[in-house]
Amino acid sequence: MELLSHPPDRRRRPAVIMPALGRRRARLLEEELTRRDLEHSAANGLVRRVAHGIYTGTELPGIGGLPGESEVLGASAVPAHHALLQGLTEDSDRVISFDTAAVLWGLLPGEPGLPFHVTSPREGPRVERPGLVLGHRIEVSERFIVTLDGVRLTHPAWTWLDLALHRPLEQALILGDRAVRRPRREYGEEGAPLATLSELRQAAVARGRTKGIRQVREVLELIRVGSDSPQETRLRYYMHLAGLPEPRVNPVIAHPSGYPWFEPDLAVEEFKVSIQYEGEDFHSSPASVRKDVRRSEITEELGWVEVRITQDHMADQGRLAIARIQRALLQRGWRPPHLPTHG
Repeated sequence: MELLSHPPDRRRRPAVIMPALGRRRARLLEEELTRRDLEHSAANGLVRRVAHGIYTGTELPGIGGLPGESEVLGASAVPAHHALLQGLTEDSDRVISFDTAAVLWGLLPGEPGLPFHVTSPREGPRVERPGLVLGHRIEVSERFIVTLDGVRLTHPAWTWLDLALHRPLEQALILGDRAVRRPRREYGEEGAPLATLSELRQAAVARGRTKGIRQVREVLELIRVGSDSPQETRLRYYMHLAGLPEPRVNPVIAHPSGYPWFEPDLAVEEFKVSIQYEGEDFHSSPASVRKDVRRSEITEELGWVEVRITQDHMADQGRLAIARIQRALLQRGWRPPHLPTHG
């Protein structure tokens, strides 16, 4: 810890120069600082208290100036979240977890909001900071703890598990598909998936017997790599519930010459049924309309049938969507398992 020296003056105290990190007050006082040093530095704007017992430098790169404590503890806490999360996990065996970790990894949308989820070891004390921290006591396997920009938090696979144990199966499946989704270059995305299906399974094994683990095992059997949207995942899940053949997710369908020809959202290749989920803006521009028409023509040329699904078809567990897909499958020769295949 560096000290800023001043000309000898009994009225002035040394001031702390802090990096733009969240630091716990107890840790600062352990580093040969006095309470008066800290108070003087705060009074002179060299450090800032972002929550009770947590301090930071006066600027956070990439986040901007910190709000006052009243703002931090209120609804507009987002600008200071990084320093707070650093301070909450600094020099400890605690980790950021659940929804807070999920937002940091991009599993959930938005910015981390209050209260922050913090997990402590099962045998350790639960963090209690009403309004700021929601504490948990869970034994997180060390291999599922990582550091991201100075913040200790649960690995994406463990984060998914935390969420999946406490959410309905459909939501857990959507989050699982998102966790294992590979970034797509054609969408300008780079990097690797947040987690692999193997890592999700390993996290479930490491967690052991706990409430909700049976559902997690069921979800693990349904997660597939390749889904680009929650609605694609939902549609696939509704097909599963209806007993329809399992579709492939975003497969590349090739022309007989071997050239990649089209890529449906879902496809039952055995019966050449292509399923396209059209978002709310699917008909918003002439270019997109022409593209959709051309795709339908190519689909037909290769002997496939295209089923187009919109949001209007997705109510009541996709009742209308399933009826449309089932009708196409029946026309192509599919028969439900309980019906004879001939006659």
